[in-house]
Amino acid sequence: MNRVFFLAFCLMITPLGAEPMPQIQVSTELHYVEVGPAELLPDAPVVVILHGTGATGDSMLSLCDQLQLPPCRFVLPDGPLRAHGAFEWYDRFTHDRKGILYSRDRLFELIDQVVRESAPKSTPGIKAKPRPVILIGFSQGAVMALETGLNYKGNVVGIVSLSGYIGDPEKTLAHPYADHKTPIFLMQGTEDPVVQEEMGQSTVEALRKAGYHPFMKRILMGHKISNLEIEEVSKFLREVILLYH
Repeated sequence: MNRVFFLAFCLMITPLGAEPMPQIQVSTELHYVEVGPAELLPDAPVVVILHGTGATGDSMLSLCDQLQLPPCRFVLPDGPLRAHGAFEWYDRFTHDRKGILYSRDRLFELIDQVVRESAPKSTPGIKAKPRPVILIGFSQGAVMALETGLNYKGNVVGIVSLSGYIGDPEKTLAHPYADHKTPIFLMQGTEDPVVQEEMGQSTVEALRKAGYHPFMKRILMGHKISNLEIEEVSKFLREVILLYH
């Protein structure tokens, strides 16, 4: 597969005073933007951020800075499907599961690729652990974060859903690979006209029925990503990374 790398610019996503991390845009079958230092600690995570309908991976770049996480590798892909000139993960009108599965499989491939390329070096006689993976998504991206994170065969250590849900729990949770102890954080607006509260609540109930222990937090807002949400997600992910260490 041909790949073209473009050094675009430097983006501060480490605490003040630290070195900026170079942004690299990579052209593949699933176009994505990758942000992170050239060298990572062996247990530094790969953080996959998934956009909502009509947006792009680039549109989520500001989160890399705002989350204020320890050094990690951020991966921000574009949805592989196009409708009316907009990127999406599945048909937003029919919620076609075929499209969800297609996009999920493309994400599996992308995560495998990034994890493999950023894998820590093994020492003689000791096999390195696979790099941990965290998935964050908004709206359609949140649906994909849950679908992908729960079913990815790699080392998923955290899943964040912002204004998302599981549309078909019986299929998504039929044979999940994620450990039941995997931290799952769902945030939802109490005035969200797109993803109503009952959709979030049914997702929490389905996850609990499947043996997971999700945490749901609702805040007064509509269908968007707010500064308060970012603060809450930052706190959650810092705890996840600390526990993994």
